[in-house]
Amino acid sequence: MLPTTFPLDQLAHHAVGGKAAGLAQLHAMRLRVPESFAIVGARPGHLPDDVLARYHALGGGKVAVRSSATDEDASGASFAGQYETILNVEGDEDVLSAVEACLESLFSERAGAYRDHRGEHGDEDDVEHAMCVVVQRMVSPKAAGVLFTVDPVTHRRAHMVLDAVPGLGETLVSGEVTPDHYVLRRDGEVVRSELVGTEPVLDSASIRELIRGALVAEKERGTPLDLEWAVDADGGVWWLQARPITTLGPDLNELDTPSLRRDHVYTRCNIGEMFPGVCTPLSYSFTVWGIDVGMQQMHLRVGVQDKFDPDLRFCAMSYGHLFLNLTTLSDASTQTFGGDVSDLTLSICGRIVTEPEIVVKPTPAFPRRLKNIVGYVRYLLGQRKARRSLKALIADLRLTPRDESALAMWRAIDERFSAICDAMDWHLVSSATSGIMTPTLLGIVSKGETPTEAHHSEVASMLAGAEGVESADIAAGAARIQGAVLANREVAREFSEMDNEQARAWLEGDESGESGREYRRYLDRHGHRAIKELELRQPEWREDPIPLITSLRAGVRSSLSSERSVASRSPDNEAPNPQPPGRGLALRMLLRLAHQTVRSREETKSGLVAVTACFKQGYRELARRMVGEGMLPDVDAVFFLTHQELGEFVSGSAPSLSQAALDRRSVFDRQAALQFEDIFVGEPVPIVPELPDDLQGKLVTGTSVSLGSIVSVARVVRTPAEAEALQQGEILIAPITDVGWTPYFSSISGLVTDIGSAVSHGAVVAREFGLPAVVNTRFATQVFETGDRIVLDANNGVVRLARDDET
Repeated sequence: MLPTTFPLDQLAHHAVGGKAAGLAQLHAMRLRVPESFAIVGARPGHLPDDVLARYHALGGGKVAVRSSATDEDASGASFAGQYETILNVEGDEDVLSAVEACLESLFSERAGAYRDHRGEHGDEDDVEHAMCVVVQRMVSPKAAGVLFTVDPVTHRRAHMVLDAVPGLGETLVSGEVTPDHYVLRRDGEVVRSELVGTEPVLDSASIRELIRGALVAEKERGTPLDLEWAVDADGGVWWLQARPITTLGPDLNELDTPSLRRDHVYTRCNIGEMFPGVCTPLSYSFTVWGIDVGMQQMHLRVGVQDKFDPDLRFCAMSYGHLFLNLTTLSDASTQTFGGDVSDLTLSICGRIVTEPEIVVKPTPAFPRRLKNIVGYVRYLLGQRKARRSLKALIADLRLTPRDESALAMWRAIDERFSAICDAMDWHLVSSATSGIMTPTLLGIVSKGETPTEAHHSEVASMLAGAEGVESADIAAGAARIQGAVLANREVAREFSEMDNEQARAWLEGDESGESGREYRRYLDRHGHRAIKELELRQPEWREDPIPLITSLRAGVRSSLSSERSVASRSPDNEAPNPQPPGRGLALRMLLRLAHQTVRSREETKSGLVAVTACFKQGYRELARRMVGEGMLPDVDAVFFLTHQELGEFVSGSAPSLSQAALDRRSVFDRQAALQFEDIFVGEPVPIVPELPDDLQGKLVTGTSVSLGSIVSVARVVRTPAEAEALQQGEILIAPITDVGWTPYFSSISGLVTDIGSAVSHGAVVAREFGLPAVVNTRFATQVFETGDRIVLDANNGVVRLARDDET
C-alpha cells in the first residue's frame, strides 16, 4: 500500500493500529475527539506528499504526534509506552521530524525487547508490525489523566479508577506528578479518593461527564478500556486515546451481592462460624439462598414482613466471603421489641455494638408491636413441630433422575431445591429460641445494667451441663474411638505411625475389632458432618473420612506422648453442675428451657447438614455426568457455577460457563487469604490486621463462654489442616471453630477464638467438655504463637502470656 493520509472517519477499513482505530471509534460514538488524521503505510523516509496539507487543514499550531502500530493497544498486548508519542509539536519541519521519529520507534531497542519477550519477531517488511501515525490537534488542558473502566489492580468490574493531574497528562504517564486518585462505582459514587492538594483537580461535573463517556465507549467496544482524556479551560471533556485493558484477570467480586447497602452495618460474626472462609458460587446459590429464604419465612410468620421479597438479603457476599446485614436484622427486631438492638448484637456478635451506629426503622405503635410479639412467641413455640418436619424431610429426600444425562440430574436436584429452604426455616426456629436465651439470662443476672465480664462468666456457668447435645457427641464419639485404639498400646503406636489411607483401611477392616466398630457407629451417626459442613465443595466424613482420621491419629499420638488418657475427657464426667445455687424456681425453669433450646438447635443443625449432604451427593453426581459429557474438565469445577448457571449450561444455552468456572476457581485461594473487619459500614474492604498498641504485650480479652482457668502451651491453628499437629493438653487458639473441629476437643485443655459468642458451636461443646473457653478476642491468633505458655483465664475473659512461676 502506498503511504496515504486519512481523516478519522475514513479509517474503518484500514489496518491503522489500536490507537488510531480507538480514536476513530470514539469519534464514531460522537464523543469529543480532537481533530486528527492518520498516516497509513508509511516507512521512515517515505511519507505521503500531503502530510503538511493535512496538518494545515487542522489549523496548524500545536499538535500531538502519536505512534499507532498494528500490534499496539490490541486485545492481546498493549505495547503501552513502547512506541513514540511527541506532544506540543509545532511547525512544518517539526511535524515531519516527529512523524519520522514515531515510524523509527517501531524498530527501537525497547520495542524489539518487548516483542522478543512475547515471542514475536519482525523487520521492516513485516506488515504485522506496520506503523501508522496519528497527528492530533493539541488540547490546552487545565487537567488531564486516565480512566480505567474496571479496577486494573483488583480487577473489580464494579469499580472504575480515575487519575487526574493539572495540565498535560504526560506528567502522569512519566511519573513526574502524583495524581488525584479516585475509585468510583459505575453510578459515579466515590468509593475512595486520595487528593494531592487541598482542592481537587476535577470538579464533580467533570467527573460525571468522564464516567458517562467512558461507559459509552466501553459498551460500544464491548471490552474494559483504559482511556486518556483532557479537560479544557471551559470544562469540556476531550478523549485522546482508548485501548483495551489487556492484563485483566478474573474478577474477585464477580458474584458480589448486588444489593449491598452503603449505609447498612455488616458483620462477619456468627456467619463466620456457620460458614467460615470463602464460599463457592454453588454454595452461595444454595446454602446462602436457603438462609435468606428461611429468614424471610420467619419474618412473614411473625408479622414484620407482609410479603416475600426476592431482592431482600440478610446475608451478603463480597470477595467470596459472607457477612450478615445487622441493619436488616435489627429492623426486624425493632418492629417487634422496640428500638434497642443491644440484645440482637450481643447474640450475633458476642458483644453489644454501639459503634458504628445501627440506624433502624422507626418503632411501630404498641398495638402493632404487640401483634408481632404474639407472632414471635407463636413462632418460637414451633420447635417441636420443626424437629418433626425436618426428620420427615430427611427420610423422604431422594434425588433420583429419570435417565443418566446431566440434564436429568440437574432437574432432579432442581425439583427438590426448596428442601434447603425448608430445612433452614425449621433450623432457624430452634436457633431463634437459643439465640434469645443468653441475652435474657444476662439481663436477669445484671439486673438490667450493662453486663460485665463477671455476668458473662455467671451465665456461661449456668449454660453448662446440658445433656444429650448432638454436637458434643462428635467429640465424645471421637474420644471413644481413640480410647478403643489406646486399649492396646502397641496397636495405638502402630495406628499413630500409619498414614491416613492405611489408618482408614485398618479401621474399615476386621482386624480393628472394637476400634473399627466404634468408628463405623460414629460414621453411622455423624458421617454427614464435616469441617465447614454447609459448603457443598467440602465432602462429608462419610464420603471422605480423611479429615476425621487425621484428628483421630493426632489424638492417639498426643495421648501416647502424655500420661493423660484421652478417654478421660468426656461430657459425662467433667460437666460442671448446671444448677445455679441460690436462684429461684423461675430462673431454674428458664435455665432448663435454655438447655432444651441448645439441644434443639444442635439437633436441627444436624438435620440441616444431613439435607445439605444429600445435595452434596447430588451435585457430585451431576459433576461426574457433566465431565462424562465433555462439559467440564473435572468434577471440582461444578462448585464454581451457581445452581441457575448449571441449569443453563446443561441445557446447552451457555457453553462459555466452563471457562467461567475455571476463572473463578483460579482466584479462590486469593479470596480465601483476604481478611475483613468484624463489623463495618457499606462495602467490606480487605484489611491487613494491625494490633492495637496495648496488645503488643501478649494479652487479649474476650467473652467467657465456659468457665475455668488453666496454664498450658498454646497451639495457634488457622486451618483444619494445621490442627493435626495438636498435642495433648494444649490450648487451641483459632480464628473460629465450627462443629467439624470438635473431634480435637477431646485432646485440648482450653479454647480461644478470635470471633464467637455464647451460642456458637465451639462454646457449646467447650461447656459440655468442661473446657475453659474465651471467644471474641479478635486478635488472639495474631498476638500469640505456637509454643507460648499462656494463661487462659475464662473466669475473667483474659488470655495472656504466663509468668515463669505460673504453672
